Amino acid sequence: MSTPESEVLVVERALAGVRLHDFIARCWPAARRGALRQLVSGGEVSVNGEECLSDRRLRVGDVVVVRAAPSAPAAPGSRPAPLEVLKETETALVVAKPAGTPSVPSRHGKERGVHGLLKELRPGEDLRIVHRLDRNTSGCLVLAKGLQAARHFDESFRERRVEKTYVALVGGVPSRDAFPVAAWLGPDRRRPGMVVAAAGQRKGFREALTQVAVRRRFRRHALLGLQPATGRGHQLRVHLQSVGHPIVGDEDYGGERLLLSRLKPDYKKRTGVEERPLLQRMFLHAERIRFQDLDGVDLDVESPLPEDLTVALRHVEKHASARRSPCD
Repeated sequence: MSTPESEVLVVERALAGVRLHDFIARCWPAARRGALRQLVSGGEVSVNGEECLSDRRLRVGDVVVVRAAPSAPAAPGSRPAPLEVLKETETALVVAKPAGTPSVPSRHGKERGVHGLLKELRPGEDLRIVHRLDRNTSGCLVLAKGLQAARHFDESFRERRVEKTYVALVGGVPSRDAFPVAAWLGPDRRRPGMVVAAAGQRKGFREALTQVAVRRRFRRHALLGLQPATGRGHQLRVHLQSVGHPIVGDEDYGGERLLLSRLKPDYKKRTGVEERPLLQRMFLHAERIRFQDLDGVDLDVESPLPEDLTVALRHVEKHASARRSPCD
């Protein structure tokens, strides 16, 4: 039986042949693998009553006792990442919103989002959010300094005087170098909070237009530059899904997880080990924004591709035989 200081585990038939390190990692997925290996090398793990100091293959029915159950690390993202200032004028502030942080507080108030970080960013200043990015979209976010500036930017966005460029990695390879996506967007009645596309006008739907340009072509993916002419909710995600090229990692709208097994032809799956995606979110980044602030200053601001997207793209380039598009 288990004691407060130990855990008793039995190897099931489906895990026959799994290695000890992988078996323990499967039982404590939130723990660091390095800490789990130290449990084995430190003599805290026994197999069938015998101390096991090294990795070994397990058989059906083997009894594994872990004398000091590992503690889970602090949950990632429990505190929002600080905001990086990309550009500042007398009436505007452009910051790099990190992925995983919503633009505004959640309905239940459990997450402060970007809105909750503004007092820390500029204590005593009246900073206002004038547009939004989806929770898992990173990149350029404009903040207004004061009510008058907020009204100016609100009008600029409504009148489409703000030019936005996004970058996305999508599934499939478009045949055209550049093309528009025009589809009406409206609420998905089967999935509250989600959006669907329609070819023509429908009640409750609004017209939306996105310009798409292919930057890189790979074997199974493509890197796209996106310029939305309108600012509808989930516009880029739904538009790309509607033309058969959903954003990688956007499982709400048909995107597949980025897995090494789907990129590397000779990938060998290890028994009992659940493959982890190469990217923990969708590959969508607000790369650039151009606008005029309240004082008439023209701004052109870029946000570099974050490290998680850079690493994911590097994997795709390495394993998928990249070919350059004629438009590069």
